[in-house]
Amino acid sequence: MKPITATDLSPGALYTVAIRKFLMLYLLTGGGYLFYWSYRNWAAYKNATGAVITPVMRGLLWPFFILELFDKVQTGLDMRREPCQWHLETRALLIMLLVMFSVLLFTFFGQPSEIPFVYAVDAVLTVGTGCLFLGAQRAINQLGSDPHGCGNSRVSWVNMGWMSAGVLALVLVKYRVFMGCAG
Repeated sequence: MKPITATDLSPGALYTVAIRKFLMLYLLTGGGYLFYWSYRNWAAYKNATGAVITPVMRGLLWPFFILELFDKVQTGLDMRREPCQWHLETRALLIMLLVMFSVLLFTFFGQPSEIPFVYAVDAVLTVGTGCLFLGAQRAINQLGSDPHGCGNSRVSWVNMGWMSAGVLALVLVKYRVFMGCAG
């Protein structure tokens, strides 16, 4: 196994993406984009460093690896002497807490009359989590020497497909919730 050093995080070692594109994909997939986003970051990291990791598992279980990913970003920025104040520990902890709270909402509030409340709170949590990820993506873009994510700013047909599927799923869920409340 090759030892991993902070200098291994050269430009392009992680997944840069334009903030606008990140936000569109995140919101229009109901947060599902984070699985792919995390996978792509870990796959790029593995490719750049030769680390013995499984990007697919880190993508699927992203909340458990988010602090480690953020730490690698900050270490790379520190080694390049690039200032970036994004409070990675606080950001990662808040993301993990918001995800945990979102999961607990569905666990403890399951009565049909409570479902609209759960979905409304979950929507607020999704937006809050997305805001926390924007700062992280800015740091990743800075590390990748592409602060605006210009190299990955175009929305592809595949992106459009995922966003369409996400919107359709969100509409169906909302329809089910409100039809369930009306009936």
